[in-house]
Amino acid sequence: MSRLCVYMLPLSPDYSGAASALFDMNGICVMHDASGCTGNYTGYDEPRWLGSRSAVYCSGLRRMDAIMGNDEKYIQRTIEAAKELRPDLIAFLGSPVPMLIGTDLKGMAMEVENETGIPSFGFDTTGLAYYDKGASDVFLALAKRFCRKRTSDSICDQGKTEEQVKKKKVNILGILPIDFGNQGNPQRLFAFVEGLGYEINARYGIGSSVDQIQRTTEADLNIVVSKSGLLVAKYLQKKYDMPYVCGVPVADGTFFVERLQRALGGEEPGVQTEKTLTEVQDRKSTAQQAYHRGVLIIHEQIFANEIREMLSAQTERKITVATLFGLEQELAAPQDVDIQNESEAIREINSGKYAYVIADPEFYRVIHRDDVTLLGLPHVAVSSKLHWDEYMDYLGEDIPRLIKTIP
Repeated sequence: MSRLCVYMLPLSPDYSGAASALFDMNGICVMHDASGCTGNYTGYDEPRWLGSRSAVYCSGLRRMDAIMGNDEKYIQRTIEAAKELRPDLIAFLGSPVPMLIGTDLKGMAMEVENETGIPSFGFDTTGLAYYDKGASDVFLALAKRFCRKRTSDSICDQGKTEEQVKKKKVNILGILPIDFGNQGNPQRLFAFVEGLGYEINARYGIGSSVDQIQRTTEADLNIVVSKSGLLVAKYLQKKYDMPYVCGVPVADGTFFVERLQRALGGEEPGVQTEKTLTEVQDRKSTAQQAYHRGVLIIHEQIFANEIREMLSAQTERKITVATLFGLEQELAAPQDVDIQNESEAIREINSGKYAYVIADPEFYRVIHRDDVTLLGLPHVAVSSKLHWDEYMDYLGEDIPRLIKTIP
């Protein structure tokens, strides 16, 4: 009962993150449930769903099927759909009932692949973990299955012009509408990176494909733009010696560009974010604290860190990043908070430590003090479709205008 939400909406679950990661892969995604979980994803967690052609199916699990077991029916239906649609891959996603009855989703995927020859996956999503876990598992599985071995530059560069050979390649890992919304932020991010003179080699998330995943190892650097891309970045670093850096371009992208240049210049990118945060805190500790009450930022952790870095340049207030989706210690400053549930969010926000809270607008429901100001910054994973049309332009003046109100 500790995760019961009385004031807030339910947070995006793992099967929604997994389905979102697979959305653009030209595959068949089968959610093994009675239809509620599928409807939750398509109607409330996926801004791209309306007007799309993505093949997301519900198995239509029924009571007798759950009691007696009828996996063969779902396998045959999937095979029939595959013969008609000819997808690049097939994925089975779990929900609470398959978890309780012990459905072998990986075994179902193996049978389908043996029958069709199409790469198939089974993901043991349960609805009990959050979206970043589901997306992380999908990205890792795709990389393990499809990534080609790294080859010498001379082989990779055959048939390319000298200018193309000199251009640095990057992969964008973890870009999902659950974090970035549906107001064009992903497209602006891609254009910004390309405008810096880099070539985007592969995208994990929006705009992804099997072909892109296969050529992942051709890149010089992995850019992790959300926590859901961090697990696969660590795998690629260990397996193929590919460096990574964490960050999102915000406003004019100054801090992001500096971090990117340091990473491509040979500094240790895997610890770059932690190093930057430590430097910020050291500077603040030596300055006189003009304000005793700080700022709390609750959002996706990597994006929240970018806002902290911007905000640190204008205020002496202590800035804390919090997340409802598990705090990644590699990306955290000492004062950062891992909020486990709604009750902990209420206690932290109303603790008296903060004068300002930057978070999804729905957090107004849990603010019980008159001296706490909420600055709304939508997050689909928190408020679903209520605010997904209100996303700010991350690369415009919206974010600077928001934080400018904090003295």
